[in-house]
This record gives sequence, C-alpha cells and structure tokens, in this order.
Amino acid sequence: MNTIQLSIEELIFSFYSEGLFEQGISIKEAYFPELQDSELKLMLEFASRSLLAKDMIKEVQNQYKLKDEFTSYIHTLNYTDYTVKASKHQSDLSSEESISFHFRNGEAYLHNTLYDNQVHSISKLSEEEILLVISSFFQFQTINKQSEVLFQLRSEEFEELLKDVSTSKSILESVIHKWVSKKGNIILDFLNSLAIRNGKMDSLLNLKYDSDNKPELMDIYFIIPGKTECWLVIRDQNLDLNIQMINELSINKLLFNNKVISA
Repeated sequence: MNTIQLSIEELIFSFYSEGLFEQGISIKEAYFPELQDSELKLMLEFASRSLLAKDMIKEVQNQYKLKDEFTSYIHTLNYTDYTVKASKHQSDLSSEESISFHFRNGEAYLHNTLYDNQVHSISKLSEEEILLVISSFFQFQTINKQSEVLFQLRSEEFEELLKDVSTSKSILESVIHKWVSKKGNIILDFLNSLAIRNGKMDSLLNLKYDSDNKPELMDIYFIIPGKTECWLVIRDQNLDLNIQMINELSINKLLFNNKVISA
C-alpha cells in the first residue's frame, strides 16, 4: 500500500499544479470562502514549501509541479471510472464514518479524511488489500468465502421489518411472532441484530459516473453487525432482498465487477 497525505492547502496546490482549477477552487470555497487572491497566493507558496519538504514536487520551467509518481493520486480525485463507498455508524449510532475506493484505469485508490477532514489520505491498493481494508473498517470478526441465501424478503416486507425494529432496542413479542411465523426461526437473530441498532444499517455503495462526471447509484449492499458474524443484505433484479452472512464472493462482485486491479 502506497499512501500520500495532504493538508487542505497542499491538496488545493496539487489540483492547481495539475491544471484542475475547478476542483481547487471548489475546495478553496468550501474551506476558505473569505480568502482573497493575495492570501491564496501566499497560502499556495506555503503549501509548495511543505510539499518540497515531503519530496513530492519538482521545479519545471520556474514552476513547482507534482512529481510524476503522485499525479495519478490527484487525478483519481477528479475523475474515476466508478467508486465504492463504505459507510458505518459509530457504536452509539450518533454519527457515520465513511471511506471511498476509486477505480480508474485498472488501478484502485483508497480515499479518506483525517483530523476533522483537514487531511486527505490517498492510498494505492492491490485487490487483496482492498478486502483487508473493508474487513478492518467494518470490524468483521470472521468473513466466509461465500454464503448461501438464508432467507428472502420482498422490498415492502423489508421496509415493514425496519419499521418494526426501529422504535426500541427490545423487540415486542408480537413482532417476533409475526416475523418468525413468516420466515421461520432463522430470522430471529437477524431481528435482534437490527433492533440493537434501531434499524440503522451500514452500507457499501457502488457509484458510476456519467459523461458530466455526475454519480449514479448502481448497487447498494446493507451490512448489519451480529453477535459473531455480520449480515449482508443484497437486492436482486426485482429489488427484493436476499439475506446472507458476510462473504468475500459477494463483496468482490460489488467491488471489482470482473475488472483487473493492479497495485
């Protein structure tokens, strides 16, 4: 895993260095909306010095430019073939945390932010490393190679179930009886896992981009931590839900789409 970490100022400089001015201006407006042009110029000078100290830039025709080995990291933040975003709730369910995997030209990059979004970390990964990062992020205790479909729920059933378990961490006996009578005892642990989290689920989203670089949702997996293993909820072609245990085969299908990833 090869990683670079950039402050907001360094990231803006990097976008400008690569001629990606729209992206640089967008970040500048988000973090420093009151910054004047003279102040921006001074900030970029400071950023270039810190990047010099990191040995990440070179002088080309009296201008500082990113070294060639780092340009792909920046261009991946500007344009990517598709992105898989992993999101999880904190243990107290008060907030969410996310990381993104960007896939471009047969390469994969992990992008996440540190220190209250003040530092951007971008890592180039191999296929094997991606699965390790996902397992660590979601804190999977175990992960099977594959899993059978344990039971199925129609889309409207799933919405009804989520409503039933979202009101309290302890499930009413009437709710348990209702769903066990429909799906059998196999659904009981699933109900308890969802109820503990008030129906809140973690997720993996697959996003592709149109010609205007706007994201389009292609697929979504829901992940629910259980006592010893995690549940995986996958929509089929009819938008109904297949419930499995977390497994490598299903995650790889969402991640790679039969693409070859190089590190």
